[in-house]
Amino acid sequence: MSRETVQVRTMDFPVPAQAAGWQSRALIIGVLGAVGCVIGGFLQLDTFLRGYLIAYMFWTGLSLGCLALLMVQYLSGGLWGLAIRRFLESGAKGLPLMFVLFLPILIFRTHLYVWMTVPVEANHWYLNTTGWIIRYIVYFAIWILLMRTLTSWGARLDKPWDFYPSFAGVSGIGCVIFALTVSFAAVDWVMSLDPHWGSTIYGLIFLIGQCLSAFCFSIIMLTRVTRDEPYSEIVKPMQFHDIGKLTLAFVMLFAYFSFSQWLIIWSGNLPDEISWFLQRIRGYWGYIILAIVLFHFALPFCLLLSRDLKRSGRRLVPLALLLMFMRLVDIYWYTIPNFKDVAFFSIWYVVAPIGVGGLWLAYFFYNLRQKPLIPAYDPQTPLFLNQHGHDH
Repeated sequence: MSRETVQVRTMDFPVPAQAAGWQSRALIIGVLGAVGCVIGGFLQLDTFLRGYLIAYMFWTGLSLGCLALLMVQYLSGGLWGLAIRRFLESGAKGLPLMFVLFLPILIFRTHLYVWMTVPVEANHWYLNTTGWIIRYIVYFAIWILLMRTLTSWGARLDKPWDFYPSFAGVSGIGCVIFALTVSFAAVDWVMSLDPHWGSTIYGLIFLIGQCLSAFCFSIIMLTRVTRDEPYSEIVKPMQFHDIGKLTLAFVMLFAYFSFSQWLIIWSGNLPDEISWFLQRIRGYWGYIILAIVLFHFALPFCLLLSRDLKRSGRRLVPLALLLMFMRLVDIYWYTIPNFKDVAFFSIWYVVAPIGVGGLWLAYFFYNLRQKPLIPAYDPQTPLFLNQHGHDH
């Protein structure tokens, strides 16, 4: 298939016109949620900040997960990645927004992190305010640089190109740096809520959760756009099948790392570390961890074993929504028990994720509307547009 043919056919696959309406509705929700967040800050600052931290980690994690999958796709190839690449790019482009939305945490940091007012001598070389702020800037500088590089190069594939950019080279190095920075960010922003507890696998649990959220979000978006012609003609069950298999793999990885963290600490009989888990399995928290085991692993694992389910976007969407909700619950379980004076539940734990999510989605749809859903001159585009006989 010639480049000219690819170009003509690609122009027939724009972002659905409804995306403008999705953007407007998300923005309204985001603005209303932001107003609610301001009210929460005035009424119950400490409780609100804890809910805001949950929201921030979830939505920032979704942007980071999109960036991670974008790099993985450039390294591995596959039509599954081409099918969702514009979603991944648009999600990763939310990182500058999340850099700005970190400001409430930065300004009111002493309300969250006790070690900023009562230093812990053993960890002071790392857990100090100056280092914490510098690392926040460095993390986002690296993430945004990776995002800008890959998305700007990806935009070249909408036009004729004389050379193919080194996506794999940047992605290979980027994945290593990304894993390190995400791990340290999880330590800085969540694990340090309890400065006396530590886990070497903690960052990987958050990283895997971010990728899982990105897969689930991509399933939802891909299923939605395939309702409309002509995109429904070129996305085949094999793309959903591949994404479903990868989602299953990350569900298993999340469970493996989470169980490994518990097993190593418990079998090592480490009193300080065990007490961290005891806080999270007693009382109402025991029901939360049971729900995480059942709905973040057991049920998704069993359902995703079905080949028929993995090949149907319509059937995958409810599972994807469940997993995204359970990601939020998991972050809540990691975060809130660190505060001994806090309520088990607060309305701000709901308002904050809705407000931040509305702003994130509005910016996502804005970025998504800037490009067609298929890169015209990607080497895999001819195969993607002409998959007859390739579905199996």
